[in-house]
Amino acid sequence: MRIVIALVIFGLVGFSSCKSTNKKMQGPKGKYIVQSVKTDSIADKEMTIIFNEDTGQINGRGVCNSYSSTYVVSGESIKFSPAISTKMMCPEGTSLEYNFFQALLKANTFSIKKGKLSLYNAENKLILTAKDD
Repeated sequence: MRIVIALVIFGLVGFSSCKSTNKKMQGPKGKYIVQSVKTDSIADKEMTIIFNEDTGQINGRGVCNSYSSTYVVSGESIKFSPAISTKMMCPEGTSLEYNFFQALLKANTFSIKKGKLSLYNAENKLILTAKDD
């Protein structure tokens, strides 16, 4: 009986010390400053995306409004739920925020290279870029 218990303990310790060899790509994390949405440059506005990988949520600031959403990453795929946002009057940023929220909904894949996040639609067209903060 002692041998069986020792083998079970030895097996548990051995398995728990094994490192995973799964090199699955991880999703974005932390804060990003949006640089472009579709063909619109956002250089003069500070739009942010803050990824919380523990909760699967994003939040941030559009041109005038705060927003939040959820997201799911699987490999290089990424999907966002429709964002909820405040409804501040914002004549100068209405179309930019609309395009931003549409880009999140249409995002299909992503890449992160040298601190730059790129989102692509289903046709593999670049629809949003952001740099880490």
